[in-house]
Amino acid sequence: MIQGIFAFQFSLNQTDTGEIEPEFKPIELVFSEENKNEANYLNLIHENDIFAIFYNHTTGIQRGKEKLRNFYTGRLKETPFQVISYYKQEEKGMQILTISIFKLTDELGIFEELIHKMATRLDPLYGSLEKAIHANQVSILSNIRANLRNELEFTLFQVTRLSNLDKLQKAASIFNSLERLEILKILRQHPISKTELREILESMKQNVNIEILLEPFLELNLIRRDWIEGKRDKKTGININQGEYLFLVKDIFLARVPNLKLLEHLKEVRTDLYDELEKRMQNFFKDYDPNKQSLEETHRLASFLLDPDIYDNIALMRSKFYPRDKIPNIFSEFANTEAILTQLKEMDVITEIRDNKGREWLFLMCDLKPLIIFPEYLLPRIREAYQGDSKEEGITYEIAKKAYDLLEATYNDQVEF
Repeated sequence: MIQGIFAFQFSLNQTDTGEIEPEFKPIELVFSEENKNEANYLNLIHENDIFAIFYNHTTGIQRGKEKLRNFYTGRLKETPFQVISYYKQEEKGMQILTISIFKLTDELGIFEELIHKMATRLDPLYGSLEKAIHANQVSILSNIRANLRNELEFTLFQVTRLSNLDKLQKAASIFNSLERLEILKILRQHPISKTELREILESMKQNVNIEILLEPFLELNLIRRDWIEGKRDKKTGININQGEYLFLVKDIFLARVPNLKLLEHLKEVRTDLYDELEKRMQNFFKDYDPNKQSLEETHRLASFLLDPDIYDNIALMRSKFYPRDKIPNIFSEFANTEAILTQLKEMDVITEIRDNKGREWLFLMCDLKPLIIFPEYLLPRIREAYQGDSKEEGITYEIAKKAYDLLEATYNDQVEF
């Protein structure tokens, strides 16, 4: 659960004796709980941690992709929380930290996109803030801070909504995470020990929490875990291949499916629009293959399901259609409805059709669904991975047999969405 989002300005204050005292001054602080406020915000994040985050940003210690260079993710030392921080330095030197604070049990990965979008919206506000401060424009400064607070409150609201995922969103969280996609890629080849998997994931990301990463796989019954006893090495006396192993028993894809429910409804009530929608669906899906869907496209579709406003819009339009000029007011007060509809149109999730009177109507052409299949392809791969107990690489007979047993036991299991 998110605790708050704080915006600080870094200042170098000069004392009467001429000494410089660096300080972080709060610009705007928003909290998720009423009993927390500006008077006790240091209970959430200590000044030492703020300076440590600032140091990480300015020295570039945790810089990954260029476009994400101003973001830092990490655990606090003075208080039991973790953060996603955004750093911005303006043209005239003003430096600002925007720190989102979460509990240690929260999965930060699903919130990163919301935080990145917030940063994009904050950039022009921070630029205006610096200009207003230098020009001493008090009235303009007040309006900028009000807009800034609205953006922080909006993101806090969105993150809170996203904290309780349903099964469809849990499936989407698999495809919105590079680490989870790596888990799926590995398990599509053969079983793997939890220890070995952790080592692979830690080479991709610092401070990885494998239990949190495995949660959607386990909750959707896609994988099983079991203990393998292993065998004692005659030379060293050490048990090898012993430990907890992970086994894929159901594979998953995030795919587009034609919205037939809406099409049937339209056939009954608006035959003038039915033919055009049916034509567009046929043209799109005749060449569509979920197995050939790019990773970038899959990630984008998953992000739609993890955006609360977009998700609500998709759910609303599964069985109904609406005129362009009368979209139901289901979005949060902070949401940009036009931007949401534009994104969905660009990705061919929704389509727009003009009727005989020139009125424009919006339709959900593609619904987004997880496809669950039995991984029959694993059977020969497990045989190939089995190299015999004397081999250091591959899997042992005990691991291979456990994999076959689990696949057989779960063959008829169904995952409903």
